[in-house]
Order: sequence, then structure tokens, then C-alpha cells
Amino acid sequence: MPNVLIGLASSHEALIAAPVARELHTRGVPTRVTLCGDAAAADHAAALGLSGAPVLTSGTNAAMSIDAVGAFAATSLQDADVVLLFGHGPFVVALASAAQLEGRRSALVHAGERSADGRDRARRGAECAVDQCFVRSDLQREQLLREGRSADDARVIGSLAEQCFDHLPPAAAGKPTIAAVALSQSDPEVLGQSVRAALEQVGAAIEVAPVGAGASAELERLRRAAVIVTDDLLYQELAATNGIAAVVPAPAAARPDLLHRGAALLVEHPSALADGLHAALAADAAQPTDPLDDAACALVDALLPAPDEAEPEASTALALPTEANHTGRTFDDSECNAIQAVLRSGTLNSTRGTAVHRFEREFAEWLGVKHAIACANGSAAVHCAVAALKLEAGDEVITTPITDMGALTPICYEGAVPVFADVDADTLNVTAETIEAQLTDRTRAIIATHLFGRPCVMDPILALAERHGLPIIEDAAQAFGATLGDSAAGTFGDLAAFSLQQGKHITTGEGGIVCTDDDELARQVFLYVNKAFGYGDERPDHYFPALNYRMTELQGAVACAQLPKLDEVVSRRRMVAEDLRARLSDLPGIRCPSDPDDGMHAYWKWSFLVDEQVVCGGAVELGARMRALGVACAPRYVQKPAFECQVFTNWRDHPVSRLPLSHNPRGATEGPLFRREDYPGAVRGLEQVVVLPINERYRPHHVVQVADAIREAHEELTRG
Repeated sequence: MPNVLIGLASSHEALIAAPVARELHTRGVPTRVTLCGDAAAADHAAALGLSGAPVLTSGTNAAMSIDAVGAFAATSLQDADVVLLFGHGPFVVALASAAQLEGRRSALVHAGERSADGRDRARRGAECAVDQCFVRSDLQREQLLREGRSADDARVIGSLAEQCFDHLPPAAAGKPTIAAVALSQSDPEVLGQSVRAALEQVGAAIEVAPVGAGASAELERLRRAAVIVTDDLLYQELAATNGIAAVVPAPAAARPDLLHRGAALLVEHPSALADGLHAALAADAAQPTDPLDDAACALVDALLPAPDEAEPEASTALALPTEANHTGRTFDDSECNAIQAVLRSGTLNSTRGTAVHRFEREFAEWLGVKHAIACANGSAAVHCAVAALKLEAGDEVITTPITDMGALTPICYEGAVPVFADVDADTLNVTAETIEAQLTDRTRAIIATHLFGRPCVMDPILALAERHGLPIIEDAAQAFGATLGDSAAGTFGDLAAFSLQQGKHITTGEGGIVCTDDDELARQVFLYVNKAFGYGDERPDHYFPALNYRMTELQGAVACAQLPKLDEVVSRRRMVAEDLRARLSDLPGIRCPSDPDDGMHAYWKWSFLVDEQVVCGGAVELGARMRALGVACAPRYVQKPAFECQVFTNWRDHPVSRLPLSHNPRGATEGPLFRREDYPGAVRGLEQVVVLPINERYRPHHVVQVADAIREAHEELTRG
């Protein structure tokens, strides 16, 4: 008999977990319950029917750090064979991640719900973390399938709402009320004032849930109500189950199925609550929904197959998800709807449209900066950032020799000279020491590239830049969501450039965005994006030579739909990376990537290092064997440091590279500008790195397939 661990995002989820716990207890299945919270949270869970199973708590209801949540999740796992999760949030994701690393199965209940607001980010994060999803109906299953979930991993079990009341005594008699319950997104005080104002007109009684009252108190309020006001999807369903009308305040989304049959009423603004309550009270009593099948029983049947049920044969040589198409991307109806809205508007140019401006505003809020200016692509983002510094001909910009050429040629196009700093051989990132070695009296700026999503060690670089009065541009194209301490990649320097190219964490096919807290730099970037034309100025003109780097409204629409998924994407990639590390870190001669000290890697790619002294043929031969086994990879990442590309070795052949050097002493140098022997870190780093293109659509079986292929290739190259 397997041991089952029920994980609750909060005591609120005990509402629907209780019927499942009772069913497991009836079948004699050893069951425990865990949640992040204190004794009061455990009491709330027990009051909702979970007293029959031991409840583990973290001992605090204060906000816990990510590390603390992860540690508590790992402790909670103990001897659990199956982890059944309710709700969403960091603790649910941490439990699923711990289960994945330990080879335990995990499942999420009532998945596929969408609110069309910020809660969907956390929901998607929880859904991506688990092996299996249990959904209420085909509507939720179709939602998951559209978002890329495998059909085998989404099981319809029905709704648990019908059974939430089974363990409760009859409701206390009393005057019917209007109850405000489970106001997770709305402000209870503001909403309460609006409801009370409406009640003065209708003369009904009201109950507004006090903060911290718990789900059990809310449930009792619901059972006494004639009408409830809620923005919670489950409480709308609970009300419908009991024939109670639900009024849903904007901006929360009402359940479409309940709206369709009149069991829920959506009001567009709290000021319209009075009319909504009048309508709900005047309407005929809502009919309870038809009794549902025993969802708890169906769930347990699906969770714990009969002992004689044959295990499905494991698939082999599956096609791995790839960012080149839908298998490795997060596109769904949200992007399609956003594009259709732009097309219906007939405005595809961002100077007159709204989508690009909305994306700029929301991205700045997500990153925590004052300004975000969208542009056509990642190279344009770097170009605009460099242009904003107003460099003089022959000025030098220190950068990395391991990057995309699109991050280097913009320096030349602004009349400056790219000067390459060596990198750390293990991280392939520039360091304060390697940057300092390249400083001259012509140095005017530093570009710090966070390669593969691992941030550079920024404190020493920032200190160096401050001593020399040099601005820093962060090339964060691969580092969405990466952090050092409490700060995100893209917030350390004077400017930051991000890319929305096809393979990035979120994508518009091509696209870029420049971020800064400096008002004047933001102004310069905006002008450069717009041909230096001062839109909005009193007497606008074209102030200096600049290009048209504008993002289109179609790109902006896709970007707006992609952004809410970004946290989920980063979280999922980190889980995939951790799973790979756990499966491969014991291999001799292999060094797996990891987080920086006091920071988080964003894992644009999973780059690991191969010691050719242990693995015959090193990174190149191991990569070749991996590809032969069906696992795409890129040994060396790039074949040579950027300074060995023709654009720099033959720099005299083109005016874009020749003219800046005619204003710099380096232009008088005979032979190459930069020599391989001066870059031991870059040479060594490229010799030993293999880059694996993971993405957020990897499931545990994909990770197993990749890890098995690497192990097989490693074994072939280390025999004897």
C-alpha cells in the first residue's frame, strides 16, 4: 500500500482535500497532510475535515524564503510514495520538485482553472511542476492540452465541491445574509464598503469575512447566505452546488460555465455591486447543480491503480521538446486572442497602438525598473543601449568574446571599438579582474553578459565601474528571472538589454527591450528606437542619426500574452536543471551548472563542463555521442572566440569596423587586434562546455531520456 502525502498551499485548500483524505482513510491508505503555516493553519485544516491525518506545519505563518520553503518541502516528503497537491504557490512547486528529485509521483487537483488575472501565473507554475493533473471537466482538460500538457497526464475526475459539506453538521438557522467570502484578489475593506452601501438600499444583513478567519468560517458564512460576493473560483462552485447566487466583482473572472447558466453574476466594478446585488436578490432562487459523481472516489481510483493493473511500457527515443516549434514553447489561446484584438483594431504600428506600450509598462513593473523601451530585436536592444551613452569615435567598450555577434557589431555601428575581456573558464562570464586587465584611457563603458542565464558576479564589477566612472550595460538576453541577492539581472547596471528571440524564455519571434532607471538614458533609447524623432515634444524633429527599431503591435500583443507566463517558465527550467544535476552530478569528469552564491540561475540553456582527462575526446566527442542517441546539444557553444571571426580579423575590409579604429591607437597595430594566448579562460571554457537546449516543456520522462543518453555516452568514453 503506497504512502500518500497531501500537500496544501494553505489551510484554504483543506476544503476540497478533506473528501479525498476521507476516501483514502476508508481504503486504509496511509496518509499524511502538510502545509506551510502555524498551529492556527493546522487548526483551520482540521476544522475542514482533515483531523484524521497528521498535519505537518512549518511552525510559522510568516513569509518564508524560497530556501526555507524548499527545505520544509523536502522534510515533509519523508517516506511518501505519492504526493497529492491542492492549490498553488511556492510550497506546492517545492513539494512537486522534491518529489521529482526523489522519484516520487506527484499530482495536482482541480488543475486547468484560469482567472484571467495574476493568479494564473501561480496556477501554471504548479501545473508544470507535477507529473499528473486532475481536472473538473473537459473544459479544464482542453485548457491544459492547449498549453502543451500531454493527454495522458490530464485526467477528468469531476468536482469535489459536492462533497465539501459531507462532514459538516446542518447549517445553523438564521436570517439569510449576503456574505463576502474568499476575497483573494479584491480588497475586503473597499469591497465591504461597497456592499454595505448597497445593503442600505435593500435592507439585508451582511457578513464580511475578517482577515485570518479561515476557510471554515467562510464556509459557514456561505451556507447561511442567500447571495455571496467572491472572486474565488472554488467558492463560486460551492455556491452553485448549494443553490446560492454568486456575485463576482471585477477584475476577477467569473466561472464561464456558471455565468452561462445564471449561477454567477459578473459586475464590472465595485461601484456596480449595488445593482448586481439587487439583481441577485430579486432573481428566483438558484437551483442547486445536479449531484455529481463521487469525485473523491474517482480521484483515488486514478491515483492508486489496482494492484493487477499493468504498468504502461516506458516510451523510448521520444522527440524532445524544442524551442523551434510549439513543443517547447508556451503559446496558447492568450496569444491568439491578443493578436486578433490587434488585427481587429486595424492599428499595427506602435506609435498609434496600445499593445507595445502596455508591454513596456508591464515589463518594467515585472523587473522593478522605471523605464522599459521595446524594440525590434535583441541586437537592436544592445544597439540602443550603446547609442544612449553618446560615445565618441574610437571610444572603447569592454565586452565578452563569448556572445552572439548581434551584441558586438552595434558597438562598431556607434563608432566605438569592442575590446574583449577574458572569461572565467567555469562560468564563461567576464569578471572584474578580466575587465580591469583591458582598461585603457579610451575605455568608456562595460557590457556584462549573463551567459546561459547565470549572472556575472556583479558586486566587484560595479565597484570597478564606480572607481573608473564607467557605465555598465547588462546583456540580459539569456537571463530573464536570474537573481543575485534580492536584485534581478537587468537591475544592476545603468542599462539592460533583453531579447525576445525565438529561443528565449519568452518570445515574439524577434524582439527586444531596454531597461533603465535613468530618465535621460531612457529618453535617448526612446529616440534611437524612433529615428531620433521626438514624439510628444512641443516642436519634434529628427535630432541625430538613428534607425527605426520599433516593435510592431503584433509583437507587442504576443509579448503581453507571454509575460504572465515568464515566472512559470523560469521556475520550470530551474526544476528541469535541478533534476538533470541530481541525475548526473556523480559522473566522473562532468561538472553540472549550479546557482551562483546568493543567487539564481535562469537556465536559458543547461551548460555542463567535460574534463577531457577523464572523458575521452572531451566535450566534442561526448556531444557527438549524445546527438547520435537523439539528444540535441552544442559542444563548445560557439566554435571560436568572437575576436577570431572575420569581422574582427579582417576589420579593415569594412568601414563600420575600420572607421572606429582609425580614431583609436589599436588601428595602427599590425596583425590581429586580439590574440588567443591572452584569453586562456575563453579558450578553456569553449573546449570543455556542452550546451543542452532545455526548455519549460521538458517533463520528467524527457529528463530521464536525456540523462540516460549522457550516461550512456559517458560510459562509452570512460571505459578502461
